[in-house]
Amino acid sequence: MNFTCNRTDLQKCIMNAERVTNKNSSLPILNSVLLATNNNTLIIRATNLEVGVEFQIPAEIKTEGSIAVSGSLISNILISIPDEEKINISVINNVCKITTKNKNITVKGFIPDDFPTIPIINDGESFTIQPQNLIHGIKSVLMSAAISDIKPEISSVYIYQKEKSLVFVATDSFRLAEKKINYTGESISHGVIIPIKNIIEIVKVFEIIEENILFKITKTQISCTSKSVYITSRVIQGIYPDYEQILPKNNTTEVVILKQDLINTLKLSTLFSDKFNKIQFIVEPKDKKCLITTKNSDIGETESNLTVTMSGEPIEILFNGKHLFDCLNIINQDSVIIQFNGFNKPAVIRGLGDQSFTYLTMPLTK
Repeated sequence: MNFTCNRTDLQKCIMNAERVTNKNSSLPILNSVLLATNNNTLIIRATNLEVGVEFQIPAEIKTEGSIAVSGSLISNILISIPDEEKINISVINNVCKITTKNKNITVKGFIPDDFPTIPIINDGESFTIQPQNLIHGIKSVLMSAAISDIKPEISSVYIYQKEKSLVFVATDSFRLAEKKINYTGESISHGVIIPIKNIIEIVKVFEIIEENILFKITKTQISCTSKSVYITSRVIQGIYPDYEQILPKNNTTEVVILKQDLINTLKLSTLFSDKFNKIQFIVEPKDKKCLITTKNSDIGETESNLTVTMSGEPIEILFNGKHLFDCLNIINQDSVIIQFNGFNKPAVIRGLGDQSFTYLTMPLTK
């Protein structure tokens, strides 16, 4: 194999591919990326057997071939020669020689035949989405997904179609986030549950892509394809919890507050919260009083009186302050609305006037 390509293009693809490699694997081939040529295209592949990714960049191909090399090593080499514009790579007997205007580097590779194949999905249902919408939908709910793999269905992001929206959902059973993105494309009959660690890699890759993404869904796999990138991921073969039944239809108390005021108050309050991040809301509409209090016997306590618009019944309730803070970074509106549903029942938070994002958080016990 012998080819010449742009160093910057190669570096971007290698860096993104290398993130997918399985760095803890006892199989060295899973720590590597595959370089292969096809006509005037260089193909870069990586997989950890859960996620597979393939990039394509233009190259001047002198001799066809392929080689598997350490992803982290090649990535660091390319970072270390930033002044080079063009790079030539040739392979003889699984030894990779990297040549630039001022550098000659030799890297030992692996037999490319041992590199795992990346599934090609030709059947299943499909839909097309703009990358910015995909990333926005995923990032809006990602913080609510469970980290543990004990319950795979909730250590994931659930994507499905409803009416004229593509809906993204995540929950760890203590909180839940739902984001709706306007969508008028192809119809899909069922949703897909993508493991959180896989979907994080998908987001990282498509953050640098501008072309539309074609999703294909089967019962065991998804693929995401753009003009220059192809990704596959395992999906969870299970049933996502019927989360809509726990979303409150009504509320007993409603508070509207400037988002920045709430952010500032939570930053202060969580300094005094305990190991469970407990903060207390005290809402008394008749007295026009809304307090957030925290107390830690080892540190001290704080009480903040907020300027809000409120209605409904009085309530005193405990929440995880970090959970509240996390959702505020997703809301774009200047004001947020918090709807309480009585003692020991979940609260719902949205941006004022925005029904596309819903965040539900469970109360804590004393």
